[in-house]
Amino acid sequence: MLDWVARTVLQGTRRHKRVLLVCLYALLILALYRAPGVFRPRSVEEARAFVASFGALAPAVYVLLYTLRPLLLFPSLILNLAAGILFPPLLGIPCLLLGGLGSATVLFVLARTGAGRTFLDRYGGKWGGRIHRYISAEDKAFTHMLWLRTVPLFPYDAISLAAGCTALSYGTFAAATLLGMLPGAIAFNIVGNGLGTDAGLAASALSLAAAFGIPLVCWYRKKGKNPWKRM
Repeated sequence: MLDWVARTVLQGTRRHKRVLLVCLYALLILALYRAPGVFRPRSVEEARAFVASFGALAPAVYVLLYTLRPLLLFPSLILNLAAGILFPPLLGIPCLLLGGLGSATVLFVLARTGAGRTFLDRYGGKWGGRIHRYISAEDKAFTHMLWLRTVPLFPYDAISLAAGCTALSYGTFAAATLLGMLPGAIAFNIVGNGLGTDAGLAASALSLAAAFGIPLVCWYRKKGKNPWKRM
């Protein structure tokens, strides 16, 4: 009798593995959200003060906080701006890139080990099908992922989750994510360093326009040739 019960439970667990994983992830995020003492910055200054309080360990703490951000439910913009205030560009840019990649990896792994393609097909609707076909183009997977990272039309976290629901390799995902984040990382560090001065504000505006405006213009100029538009 006990053997039959054990086999039944094991079969049920295997059959509903993805559903159970999604529930587990949801419970983990809810527990972190409700847990007392979990740091969740509400402003750039809060993030700066918290990270700076760790002294020499500040870069490592920044990267770790950024990596855990999807589980802590606060916007990445806070840490993007904090990087330029906390660190000089030669340190701030790598920290932002590593933290951003860590954050994207968490979501990629959650999607890959959770509901995966089934979730995207069932709940993604027209957009889900389009993003799946766009990322899954084997001969252009890197280029397409790079576009999704550089053009400021596509939400960063949603793309990370969607990529995990496809057959895209992690190596391609990580490489395109790092390269796609680089212009924004440079721009945000210029913004953080330039806060409070007129010259800094001008440089910040120009850097943001270059980092996000140029890819957007190129995206629309490719409208006729872009496979995304034809899906």
